[in-house]
Amino acid sequence: MSALARLKTWWQSRRPRPLNELLVVEFDDLEVRVRVLGELEESWNQAFQWAHVKRVCFKDEGMWQSDTMYISLSDRVKPVVVPTEAKGGHAFFGALCDRGLFPEHAWRKAVGDTSGGMHCWPPHES
Repeated sequence: MSALARLKTWWQSRRPRPLNELLVVEFDDLEVRVRVLGELEESWNQAFQWAHVKRVCFKDEGMWQSDTMYISLSDRVKPVVVPTEAKGGHAFFGALCDRGLFPEHAWRKAVGDTSGGMHCWPPHES
């Protein structure tokens, strides 16, 4: 093995794996499943029914981190956290929008934000 190949192998073994290799989001008409693919705590494994979604928040995490979706559910206290860069994350974001859980005016504002803002639908009542 050449020195360059050894250096490349060493470098790849030290850098973190991308989120799409660590976490997957899958869904059907009734349920959403978030599953660990590797190197993450088992607490990331979660499933919930679409019917239980009561609020969706999108957090801009800047240029170097994955934006994050927080899904509040009617049957849980803690929200489900889904990074957009998880495998299937962008399709999941699209499904939230298609189902009216994060309407167009909300998602357009959210994805256009680069200031680290949090955008939620529905907004908190005053």
